[in-house]
This record gives sequence, C-alpha cells and structure tokens, in this order.
Amino acid sequence: MLVLLLPSLALAEPAYQTRTLPNGLTVLVAEDPSSPLVTVELGVRNGSMTESPEYNGLSHLYEHMFFKGNAVLPDQEAYLARGRELGLVWNGTTNTERVNYFFTTARERLPEALVFMRDAIVSPLFDQKELERERVVVTGEIDRNESTPQYHFFHQVDRRVWWKYPSRKDPLGNRQTVLGATVEKMKTIQTRYYVPNNSILVITGGAKAEEVFSRAQSLFAGWKPSGRDPLEAYPLVKHPPLKRSELVLVEQPVQTVSGQFVWHGPSTVGKELAATYAADVQSVALNRPDSRFQRALVDSGHCVRAEMTWLTQKNTGPSYVFFESTPERAKDCVEAIQRELPKMAQPDYLTADELRDAVHRLAVNRALEREKPSDLAHVLTFWWSSAGLDYYRAYLDRAREVTPADVSRYVRTYLLDRPYVLGLMVSPEMEKQGLDRASLARLVRPVHAPRLVTQEANR
Repeated sequence: MLVLLLPSLALAEPAYQTRTLPNGLTVLVAEDPSSPLVTVELGVRNGSMTESPEYNGLSHLYEHMFFKGNAVLPDQEAYLARGRELGLVWNGTTNTERVNYFFTTARERLPEALVFMRDAIVSPLFDQKELERERVVVTGEIDRNESTPQYHFFHQVDRRVWWKYPSRKDPLGNRQTVLGATVEKMKTIQTRYYVPNNSILVITGGAKAEEVFSRAQSLFAGWKPSGRDPLEAYPLVKHPPLKRSELVLVEQPVQTVSGQFVWHGPSTVGKELAATYAADVQSVALNRPDSRFQRALVDSGHCVRAEMTWLTQKNTGPSYVFFESTPERAKDCVEAIQRELPKMAQPDYLTADELRDAVHRLAVNRALEREKPSDLAHVLTFWWSSAGLDYYRAYLDRAREVTPADVSRYVRTYLLDRPYVLGLMVSPEMEKQGLDRASLARLVRPVHAPRLVTQEANR
C-alpha cells in the first residue's frame, strides 16, 4: 500500500506559509531545510499591462534602475560592492503582468539580504546620470531583439491581436519612449505601483517562516501603502474583441514557414475562470506526440510542427496554435489546422484517460518547479500576479475536474466562429514562389463550430 501512495506524495503541492503585513505586503515563505541557500524575491503587479503608449517600456527601464543607487547605497558602485560582499546572485525580469527582482545567497546572509532588498525597493534615488546610461542599455536590448526574425513576427502579430491597446502587451517597450524617459516618470511608476499593497515578498530555500515574518514586519513597517489598490486606482484596459479575421504576413530571411493562429482567450478573473483550466489541460493533452491532434497535423505530413497553448493572464490570455511547415506545404498545413479545429469541439475528441494523463503531466511539471528553490520563487510571484495564490493552490484540483465537455465548451466559446489573426513568416523567395499576400489572404476564412448532436435531436 505504501508503494501505491509514493507517487501522489512525491507530487504533492509545495508547502508554503503566507502572512499579510499591516501595510498590505504579502510575505510568502517556502521552507526547504536541506538547502544551504535562500532566495529573496520581490514581485510587483506592474509590466506592460499598466503601460499607456507614453510609458511603454518604462516598467522595463524601472527594473534596470532598481539595481542602482538608493538612500543607503548612494550609487551603483556602492550597490555592486555590497552585493559582492553578501555573495548575491541577482537579476530581474519584466513581463506583461509582473516585474520581479531576486537575490540568492547563503542562508546565513538572509537578514542582510532582506535589508538589501528593503533599501532597493523603498528608497531608489533615480540618479539622472544613471538613468541616462540605463536608457541606452535598455534600447540595446530592443536592438538585439530586433535583429531576430522571431521578434518581428511576434511583434507585428501582437499589434493586430491587441489592436486598440498594443502597448499593454509589449513589455520590451518602445525605443523612443525609453530614450525619452525622465526621473519624474520613474517616480510616477514608483508612486503608483511600487507600494506594499501591490507587491509580494517571497523567500524560498533554507529559511524559517516565523523568522522571516518577524524580520519582514520590522523591516518593511515604514513602507507606506497607497490609499487604494493600484489596479483599482489605475484600472487595466479591457481589450476589445477582434473585429474580423485577418492575415499578418511578415517577410524575414527564413528557411521554413512559421505561423500562428491567435484568438482572445479567457482570463483568470471573473466568469471566464473555469475555461482557463480546460484551456491548460487541453493544451497539454494535444501536445503529446501521440495525440489525435499531432497525428492529424504532424504525422500526416501536413505540418512539421503544431502546438496549442493558452497563456495564463488576468488581462485576456491569448490562445494560440503555433505551427511550422515547409514552404511547399504551408497552405496545406494551414488548411489542415482549420479542418481539425471543429473536430476539437466534439466531446469525444479527447478521452477522459487523455485528460487524466494531461493533469498528471501538469502535476509533474509542478513538482519540477520546486526542485530548485530559486526557480520556485519566480513561479510563485508569477502566479500571484497573473492569477492569485488561491488559484495556484487549487490549480491541480480544478484541473482534475476538467471533462471532455469542458474542453468542448472552451473551444466553442473562444476559438470557433470567432475572429482570429493568422500570422505567417516567409522569406522574399517564398513570396516569389507563390506564398504572396494575395494567395495567403485567401486562407483566412471562418472556422465554424459543428452542430451539437443531442439525444433530443436524434429522436
């Protein structure tokens, strides 16, 4: 009997404790007594979802300025010296719905690392000269991205998918906006979003929860909250639906044809919540090499690669079918996907066993996420920002409840009889050989849901 229980025990959810401080800061500790290291991570609900065009890219620039001088360490030289003294390995990332900063060090340096984090978050200086230098660094990142074909492909497709508010889905940002950034704009971002009631402090590894809570209570007591939830005071935009299906053709020096179908999918808030579990479970099931989806599209030879996914986001998560094909089979690949989509709406397209196996894969992925405590910190701040900790805690239980009928409902609600963007990336030579805009535009056609066959109809 013990042997039968071992797999489920091994895949159990990670144990962590949370506490909300009086100023609204959420503190989360995931203890791992076996680890000689600790990771101190701060997550902030910021990123491109909060950016109007005149701020597009400034969340990313703020991330860079975080590692500069503050009231205690007055310039970057002092900041870097203190980081070396503490043995810190650090970095930060800016995404659509979260900015995070993380320091990893020996567990005996945890008290000092918490102070280091506190000073950086509470009292940045935004020195003008450092800002000018960092603007060039950030635009250098934009330059590097623009040197790759995939950047142009995804960027141009996204501008059509999020046609009214494209800046809200572009965390890398706009070059001219970044170059025009001012200290005043950095302070505006700080005042709006870098407040305790819009942030989470996560500590993973060889830390003790009660000690962390006690230290955090003392260290962060002076960090003043905003009067209102920032995302209520500065509401996120509501992305309007696509008006029509359309083609986005991107010309780049590529050897194969890359493509994507993109729809506005569900969100992790409100009445759309249930569909997010179906979207995730379906994606894992369909992307198995032996799935009906893969057999129909890849094993058949229509496409070189086909993959379905939905991105976990609170502000309209996109649903995708990504694909790749040889130039001579590109149109065939697109049409094969269009034929397969309506079949996915039938409740028998995925079996209960396939859904069960998909959830087991999700459980394995969850276990892999906590193998390395420093990576687990990133995972936790992501879920906190884009879905919430309650969503994260209940995720596998809710995923286990997904039925074939739930998957069918998701496909019918978000994919079929809905406008989409079809993005295709081809080379100039491919265009000359028949993959031109006029011929590819003819592939953009409605994908209708099949008629539901009910017992009443059969009678």
